[in-house]
Amino acid sequence: MKKSVIFLVQNLPVPQDRRVWMEAQTLRQNGFQVSVISPRNPNQKKFEIIDGVFIYRYLKPPKSSGYLSYLWEYAYSFINTLYLSFKIYLTRGFSAIHSANPPDFFFLIAVPFKLFGVKFIYDQHDLMPEMLLCKFGKSKKSWLYKFLLFMERSSYNLSDAHIATCLSGQEVALTRVKPKPKNFIVRSAPDLGVINEKSVQKKLVDSVKKRFAHVACYLGVMGPQDGVDKLLRSIKIIVRDLGRKDAGFIIMGDGDDLDRLKKMSATLGISEHVIFTGWADAKIISSYFSASQIGLMPEPKNDYTDNSLHNKVLEYMSFGLPVVAYELKEAQRSAEKAAVFVENNDEEAFARAVVELFDTPEKRKAMGEIGKERVKVSFQKEMSQKELIKAYDSLF
Repeated sequence: MKKSVIFLVQNLPVPQDRRVWMEAQTLRQNGFQVSVISPRNPNQKKFEIIDGVFIYRYLKPPKSSGYLSYLWEYAYSFINTLYLSFKIYLTRGFSAIHSANPPDFFFLIAVPFKLFGVKFIYDQHDLMPEMLLCKFGKSKKSWLYKFLLFMERSSYNLSDAHIATCLSGQEVALTRVKPKPKNFIVRSAPDLGVINEKSVQKKLVDSVKKRFAHVACYLGVMGPQDGVDKLLRSIKIIVRDLGRKDAGFIIMGDGDDLDRLKKMSATLGISEHVIFTGWADAKIISSYFSASQIGLMPEPKNDYTDNSLHNKVLEYMSFGLPVVAYELKEAQRSAEKAAVFVENNDEEAFARAVVELFDTPEKRKAMGEIGKERVKVSFQKEMSQKELIKAYDSLF
């Protein structure tokens, strides 16, 4: 069978999932036939071909909030993905299954296909056991944590190759399994051909700058574990307690917590200073980055965030934005002196770090230049693409 791969994605639609889209395009450009299964938003097609990639979608389930809703979401996604996998295999065929977690149950779909020689690639975006502990506030003694460890081990043990997004995440995962010879790190490098100055919409930039003398932005998912609630409390300190009425904050992205966060913004009395954009395309991201002076990373330090690659850090750096973040291990490895790191998940200290950068343009400029240089030297998309091809060359 021709070298062909099917991506299984549950967390985000494609091509909105920028990491999966980069991987899919990389493989297509290197001679693979590529198909993707993902959820879809109501305005997206069930099937379309974009840049030579075949995309099959099922309607995205409602946002989850508790155990039962998550069980329903995962069962619904599993059934749809399983059906579409067999449909694609019978009509187009594939020689590899590339499972992008979360979740960690797609190894079950790979089982029958491995009987026919199909390879299984476990692309571990997130440490699911730690992520769910963070989301539900459970301990490592809980049945949930032990079950998630079992799912992670099963995915890893069945895989023909394991991919991690960063060194910290790989180090944690490999303490829980017997290391394989085929372990790779494929970082989610920023695509400078998409998010850049050429994509900036001047009218959008001007509208923000007319409202606020100082602007900071957040880009990312909005779930209970992502710290946007902490960010809103820091914004309240900046605007109301420190009296910085000249400050505006752009919050880009979507997620299960978005509606709650909008209400929280109103309750804190900061709505006039916060712009929620919802899901943002490259033009919107580039425009708001251009209007901003600081990139914000409010994820609190815990076992999950400490060992995860946060794409936003590199994207901020690629645009020359200094970063304010909590003291996360992998973020420190990525940004080094391009970021200010706040200890002890302290929301007031976070707020004061933002204000200090607002008021010291020379420091902002120096940190921004460091970040741009680090991305240029160490985190180019081409480096990630080469590592991905290396992983696939080990299988074929």
